[in-house]
Amino acid sequence: MDYNVKTGILLNTNFNTREFNDLMYESAKPHMIEEIKSVIEADPTLPQYIDGNLTFRFQPDYKILLKYRFICNDENEMEAESFSKSCVEDIRRELEEKGYCIERINCTAKEMDMKWLDELEDMVFPKNPSL
Repeated sequence: MDYNVKTGILLNTNFNTREFNDLMYESAKPHMIEEIKSVIEADPTLPQYIDGNLTFRFQPDYKILLKYRFICNDENEMEAESFSKSCVEDIRRELEEKGYCIERINCTAKEMDMKWLDELEDMVFPKNPSL
C-alpha cells in the first residue's frame, strides 16, 4: 500500500542568547535553513521519499519545526511511520555536527487515495472493450 506520512521534526538550534542578540538570530535563519536542507539532500535515501517542499517554522524558543510529506509503499501504517522515522534517525549525527539537535520526531501515516489511478486505468484499459 502507498502511504502519505506527515513528518514533523523539532530541532533545537542551540542558539545562545547570552552571546548573541535576536537580530543576529533573524539574520542566521536563512543560513540555518540551507544547512538543514544540505544535510537532507546529501542523504542517499531520505530525499527520494519527500514529496513537495520542506516547511520550516521558527519557534519562539529558538527551535525549528520542520515539516514535510514522506511518501512510501509499506505493509501498514505503523511500518510507514517507522520507515519515515528511521530515515530521520539516519541524518541525526550530521544534523548534530552542524549544531541542530533533534528533540522530537512525529510521523503520522495515512493510506493514500489511489482511486484516481484506478479510474485512469479503467479509461485507458477498459475492462470490456467494445469491438
